[in-house]
Amino acid sequence: MPVMRLAVVGALLVLGFWPIVTGLYGSWFDEHANMEHGMLVLPTAAYMVWRSRARLREIPVEPSAWGIVLLLAGAAQAMLGLAAHWLWISRTAILVSIVGGIAAIHGFRMVRGLAYPITLLLLMITPPTFIYERITLNLQLLASRLGESCLEALGYPVLREGNILELVGTRLSVQEACSGIRSLFSILFVCAVYDYFFVRANLMRAMILLTAVPIAVLGNIGRIVAIGVASQRYGQLGLETAHVTFGYIAVLIGAAGCVVSHLLFGSIHRAWRSRHA
Repeated sequence: MPVMRLAVVGALLVLGFWPIVTGLYGSWFDEHANMEHGMLVLPTAAYMVWRSRARLREIPVEPSAWGIVLLLAGAAQAMLGLAAHWLWISRTAILVSIVGGIAAIHGFRMVRGLAYPITLLLLMITPPTFIYERITLNLQLLASRLGESCLEALGYPVLREGNILELVGTRLSVQEACSGIRSLFSILFVCAVYDYFFVRANLMRAMILLTAVPIAVLGNIGRIVAIGVASQRYGQLGLETAHVTFGYIAVLIGAAGCVVSHLLFGSIHRAWRSRHA
């Protein structure tokens, strides 16, 4: 049966990629990787597959030899990534091999049927270092500038030097975790899950995913402002409490932002259709 074959191939892939899998698992608990949401990606993708099981059963079994080619390509990519110490290459090789295994046993129509949960698995892999660092730097500077403007608008004197905010008796450093990069990946995951369950139009899905960036930036600007205000009112204790508390609130704001964005875009779309009907 194809299901049993898929289970066997899946087990073999886990064994074959075991060193890479353990490294991937460890990255979810590395505070510097900012990938805490990664532990939720795999069970969420599995639930998506289970929820679509009736539709997937209707897809005919059409094994493709190209699946074997993809399996070999995934193995070669993994060896290249390990030899070059390029984690992103070695970890994405797992996804290439998963696609190859499904295509070899069930065909590319099944791959298309599983495209969304398979693509979702990308969000459990830390982006390439050069992309990660470039995004982080830009978000740090943007969050610092806007945080400075907001604090000054609230009447707090601020002197900014790069990503350092100097307030009266307090020095705030907008580090990587406070730049928005941590919540950005988590909010992207939340938006992708929300899209799957509540949005049908692909254009609408793409627009909601794009809103993850401004939502993450705005959420972390609010975090910086809250930390600054708390430090001025309550000293070091207020600073530390606000720093931890608003880290979690930023993700909740992101989840609410997905819903608000969907409602807003939906209203705009309906107004446009009624005007041009």
